[in-house]
Amino acid sequence: MLTRRPHAAGTEANAQAAAYVLSTLVSYNIDSHIVSYDVSLTYPISRSLILTQPEPASEQLPITFDLRQEIYDGDPYADVAHEVLPTFHAYAKSGTVRGAVVYANYGRVEDYKTLKEMGVNVTGTIVLARYGKIFRGDIVNNAFEAGAIGAIVYTDRKDYGGGGDEGWFPKAKWMPPSGVQVGSVYDGAGDPSTPGWPSIQGCERISDDEVEKQGNVPLIPSLPVSAADGETIMRSVGGQVANEDWQGSKDSPTYRLGPGPGILNLTYTVRSLNSTIYLLIFYRTIYVYMTWFCIGFQGKKAIETIQNVIAIIEGVEEPDR
Repeated sequence: MLTRRPHAAGTEANAQAAAYVLSTLVSYNIDSHIVSYDVSLTYPISRSLILTQPEPASEQLPITFDLRQEIYDGDPYADVAHEVLPTFHAYAKSGTVRGAVVYANYGRVEDYKTLKEMGVNVTGTIVLARYGKIFRGDIVNNAFEAGAIGAIVYTDRKDYGGGGDEGWFPKAKWMPPSGVQVGSVYDGAGDPSTPGWPSIQGCERISDDEVEKQGNVPLIPSLPVSAADGETIMRSVGGQVANEDWQGSKDSPTYRLGPGPGILNLTYTVRSLNSTIYLLIFYRTIYVYMTWFCIGFQGKKAIETIQNVIAIIEGVEEPDR
């Protein structure tokens, strides 16, 4: 019931999920209720990603990625696929950046140490890192600490399958080639604009600048992309060949550290949703490999209402606790 339809915050499907949870708990004679909070949320409107080769290195036409997750034969959720939000990172930094891309493996601190030892300068570049090992928000933050001005995160087939004879959803458990893991890059608890107190109507809130100073939201733009798009961009990356443990699956292209010579141009626009919701469910992340690129983010943050469904089960020995 809960996964039958996409139910991102602010959608009718999510309100129905909240009602279902509440009614189910009540039917079990469990003391249950809903508590609403007004929180800061953003949603995507449009995005574009175009890969080109700098002149005169290539006469190939630019590649425009459709940034869409395909519907596969046998998909039991095909009838509600149109309800899925465009892929994005929740609480990603708005802005426009352009720079050479450096492949940073999983984006861990030790990965940047390896890049430094190999003579790769990350300062002023766009980091391409694959999902896994650490939280996506830390991937973006580590990129910033290393001097990068943007980050792209993708799901590698080496970790999440789907290549060769393995198959993918819905015939197997693996991510399909066009599948994108989205999710939040905020690593704090609760609403970023109300650190340490509840986001009730009329409460005090800190500014966006103060939110950034808290250190829980990334300070550079980021975007998730699919494995298929990531490999296409990776093929445009030159430079040193990455170490063996940084390589992908056996049928993946050779992973190099970069930068370039490909050029990636990206734009991203966000909006807010004005409705009551139940859970903030932001899927996971994904990636892109490239050498040069531009990321543009436009939009605004707004205060919207979400709902928590709470059930209380009294303990037998210490019911007051």
